[in-house]
Amino acid sequence: MKIKKEYLFIALAIVLLVGYLSVRETDRTEYQLPAIAKVAASDITRIEIVRLEGTVVLEKKDTAWRIQPQDYLADSAKVNAMLDNLEKLSLTALVSESKSWSRYDLESDKSIRVKAWAGDGLKRDIQIGKPAPTFQHTFVRVGDEPEVYHAQQNLKTAFDQTTDKLRDKTVLAFNLEEVKEIAITREGKQTVICKSEIEPPPPPAGSAPADGTPPADETSPPADGAPPASATAVKPVETRWITDQGKSANLSKMNRLLSTLSHLSCESYQDGKSISDLSNPIGDILIKGKKDYTLTLYAKTEKDATVYLASSSETSSVFTLSDRQAEPLTADTEALFSNSENP
Repeated sequence: MKIKKEYLFIALAIVLLVGYLSVRETDRTEYQLPAIAKVAASDITRIEIVRLEGTVVLEKKDTAWRIQPQDYLADSAKVNAMLDNLEKLSLTALVSESKSWSRYDLESDKSIRVKAWAGDGLKRDIQIGKPAPTFQHTFVRVGDEPEVYHAQQNLKTAFDQTTDKLRDKTVLAFNLEEVKEIAITREGKQTVICKSEIEPPPPPAGSAPADGTPPADETSPPADGAPPASATAVKPVETRWITDQGKSANLSKMNRLLSTLSHLSCESYQDGKSISDLSNPIGDILIKGKKDYTLTLYAKTEKDATVYLASSSETSSVFTLSDRQAEPLTADTEALFSNSENP
């Protein structure tokens, strides 16, 4: 009888424990997540990023985003990533109400405060902490509210930015098709190379098509679906790069050079330096297209320096180029006229 009573007590305790856990789990999930107002990325006109190291303000002007107050052009890919995250912002779970923000990198010296406006309306105000262990969510706070939530995506990757990181590093850009002439000056010697496009001669009458098949009788009707007998494969226009002395440059090397220069990005900008402060240029490139584009390289200021100072017609800022980026102005120009593909 005593054993039966013990079993009864154990069974009752299990029932009570299960009931308690069920109620406790229900209580955990019965909360309401803050409502996140909808906003389209295209409607956002201003973004403010506040970090311990300083504040970055981005403003949309016409179709471009610019960093204020310097009015620097911003990297469009990085801004687009921010806009996408701001539009799709979604809170998925309440994580903490205890104000233990240090566990989530949400204390004032580590969090990233992001605000976004559409016109005069504030549409986003969040504090971003560290990514969750899965890296599929980020710990965030909404405004100054104490609660910590899970937000979808790794937001820190998009918003952990400084002015230098956000600046558009493109310092030279042009359309390859527009280039007609390039002049390279190195060690006081200038080499001018002009583009020449040679039209192929027309095929002689009655000649065999370019594919090698014998010419057909022009008076005989063509077979079903076949081209006219006089039709031949059209040869492409031949492109050559030739100096004013008639010296031909290696076509693939010229294409590689122009492709590099047509979208050249710098290592970094040198704030506090102006082009008028620079001296001792070691070379420059002039590219003639719809307008003139120039790139000038200056000698390294220190023997063990890893970058060159440079300037361009496309920016008023002084910037740096690595050894690899500076190669068009440091390599021997004569290498462009070699048949070998090695520099």
